[in-house]
Amino acid sequence: MSQPSRPAVAPAPRVVVPAGTTAGTAVREAELPTRGPDTIVVVRDADGQLRDLSWAPESDTEVEAVAADTEDGRAVIRHSSAHVLAQAVQQLFPEAKLGIGPPVKDGFYYDFDVARPFTPEDLQSLEKRMKQIIKGAQRFSRREVESVDAARTELAGEPYKLELVDLKRTGSAEVDTSEVMEVGSGGLTIYDNLDPRSGERVWGDLCRGPHVPTTKFIPAVKLTRSAAAYWRGSEKNPQLQRIYGTAFPNKTELEAYLKLLEEAKRRDHRKLGKELDLFAFHPAAPGAVFWTANGTLIFTTLQQAMRRMCLANGYFEIKTPLLYNKQLWEKSGHWGKYRENMFLILDPEAPEGASEEERASFSLKP
Repeated sequence: MSQPSRPAVAPAPRVVVPAGTTAGTAVREAELPTRGPDTIVVVRDADGQLRDLSWAPESDTEVEAVAADTEDGRAVIRHSSAHVLAQAVQQLFPEAKLGIGPPVKDGFYYDFDVARPFTPEDLQSLEKRMKQIIKGAQRFSRREVESVDAARTELAGEPYKLELVDLKRTGSAEVDTSEVMEVGSGGLTIYDNLDPRSGERVWGDLCRGPHVPTTKFIPAVKLTRSAAAYWRGSEKNPQLQRIYGTAFPNKTELEAYLKLLEEAKRRDHRKLGKELDLFAFHPAAPGAVFWTANGTLIFTTLQQAMRRMCLANGYFEIKTPLLYNKQLWEKSGHWGKYRENMFLILDPEAPEGASEEERASFSLKP
């Protein structure tokens, strides 16, 4: 039986932005959507770079219009939502210091240095404040800072931002700053949130962008959870508090996603494993599973079914060692990428004073 054909995806509309005209003006004059889930939120230039609708090229430029309900469009909405979250946090927790807040798969997060972990009640208050900010239609405005020193002066109260600026200035490969800042011809870029009536700056963040034109372009947002996270992913650094959230181009998609999360939580194997007495864990073997009689019955039943299926289709079962020498792991690439997380067997006859790297001769499968 042939599979049903998928509907063809319409190519993204293209418009020409005249020199000195904003992309937003060109989008409106082309009568492209400015409301709803397919509203245009940013454009992509000839080099593939996403640009704000306030961007005005120096020469006539053909661009691709990016809608809210596309992968890139959702990412822009979520990145803008992260800024709104950070603004809400600093308004309700003035002592909070900013980490970074990128979009991620299905949502966004932002890291904060605060006096105590966020509570579920805090998330409710923050989400309420975010919706007030969104309703206020604050405008995202890109601004280039004239120099790194000027950026350091402006960000003097944000130690983590200062660290990113220094890493960017020195060209360090320790952290990828490409998602939170960029160096333009005039220096680093900051996005200010401007009051729509007075035009005054309400809040701002060091950021590469792009962003939606105003907070009103964030129609459906939800904070989902909080967790601890080490700054720049290293246990050597301070532990920050991370707030996760998600945003969609319409409330229908958001509700469907939240329902999916609830179903996944209801079917969580860690929860069901305890409730059905399938397995347990013990400090004697951290991270290793102890299967109960119930769990072992399911395990072996699935194993037997898999073996029957493999044999019926001409496959045969083999067994390989669990322990291999260092040379094999170097050849496979595991040694270079995962060595610090591999269980190493050290050579007891290695020269005195040899490092762990030099003493390691065998390792278990990672």
